This record gives sequence, structure tokens and C-alpha cells, in this order.
Amino acid sequence: MMVFSGIEFRILESIFSGIIVALAFPIGALIAIFVTYSAHKRALFAAFGAGIFLATIMLLVEQSLILGNVLDLLLGFSLGATAYGLAQHYIRHRLQPKFNKSQKLQNQGHPEGKLSVIGAILDSVPETLFIGIIIALHEPGLSAAITVLFLGNLATTLEGAKIMHKQGIGRKKIFRDWLIDFAIVAVAAPVGYFLAKAVIQDFLAAVLSFASGTLIVFIAGELISRAYRESTGHMEDLSLSIGFLLGVTLLFVL
Repeated sequence: MMVFSGIEFRILESIFSGIIVALAFPIGALIAIFVTYSAHKRALFAAFGAGIFLATIMLLVEQSLILGNVLDLLLGFSLGATAYGLAQHYIRHRLQPKFNKSQKLQNQGHPEGKLSVIGAILDSVPETLFIGIIIALHEPGLSAAITVLFLGNLATTLEGAKIMHKQGIGRKKIFRDWLIDFAIVAVAAPVGYFLAKAVIQDFLAAVLSFASGTLIVFIAGELISRAYRESTGHMEDLSLSIGFLLGVTLLFVL
């Protein structure tokens, strides 16, 4: 019978935790490709993901201030928000169709789907680094953090991958894009574990605040805007509220 030391067990724990969080991407992509659901349901997924991630921001900001100080928070948050904003600008202009107006209307969702893929990397990598940091520092709340990040990533993928599918992007390409997200995000947890052992806490604080910066721009500019653009009533309000309350309950209460 193989027996692992405490350090080996925590490394393995970080690896499996990262895989669980990242599995939301291929699972969500497969559901979006093969299961039919309306634009209204897609909007509900976006709103729910926004609520979950708003709760996540609260935790990331709190932990950033615990590990560092307000300067670390301001620096990381500013860099994160700027990074996602630049990525958003680049994708929208790089992928902007150079056709006539009717063609633009037909293809306008393509950049949005790509933004979901890029946004998932920009915010999920620092978030998943946090999983490794929790394990390395023996902090409580690992199961809750894994659950919340998985649910947020799943909801975001269900919305973003379905946009890509509706715009006629091939199934293989959709799945490949989200599988790349899976591979990148999955390795972030063990990287976070080793970072927590090797670098000063101010750096870790900046990493967590970077994640909160990317998240706030992603939530406001992508998830919430898409959810209410497809709104047919007040169900998006309820979905966002449920996501937020669920996230807060898991992260701060249980």
C-alpha cells in the first residue's frame, strides 16, 4: 500500500482540485454543443454566473487584504481590470467582421464567444491559483471554494459556448477552445501551491486582487450585459441573486 507524506498529499490535492475546477469547461462545452436551450436560459446562466463570481470577488478581496495590504489590492486589481479590458478591445477589433452591415449582424456573437474563452482564462487562472494557496497555507474553505469556482465556470461556459455554437462555429473548434481553457486552468492550482511556498505574501495578495479585477470587468461587461440583453422579465434578477447568495453561503457561512 502506497503511503504519501503530508507534502506529497497536499501536492496531489492541489492537482486534483485544479482538475475539478477546470472540468467545468469541457463539461459545459459538451452540454452547449449537444443540448438545446433557449437564449432566455442562456441569459439565466450568465446571470447566475455573475452572482457566483460577485461572491467570489468578496472572498478574493478579503484574502488579498489578509495576505497583503491595500496597495497590493489596488495594484493587482488595476492590472487585472486593465488586462481584461485590453483583451476585450483586442478581440472585438481583431475579430470584427469586415463585411457589410447585414453580415456584421450575423457574426456579432463570434467575438463574444471568444471573450468568454479568454475571460475564463484571465479570471479563472488567478482564482485557481487561490485553490493551491489555500492548500499550501492550510486555510479552511477548500471544498467551498472548489464548488463555487466550478459552478461559476460551468455557468459561464454554458452561456459562452452556446453563443459560439449559435454563430456556426464548428463543434470541434468549440470543444478545443474550452479544452485549452481546461488544460491551462487545471495546472494553476499546483502552481499556486508552489507559489505560496516560494514567494512573499504581498505577491500572493496581488495575484488574488488581479483575479478580482478581471472578474469585475468580465461580470459587468460580459455576463450582466448579455443576461439583460436577452431579458424577458425579471428572472435574470432572481438568477443573479440566487448565484450571489449561494456563493456567499458556501464561501462565508458553511
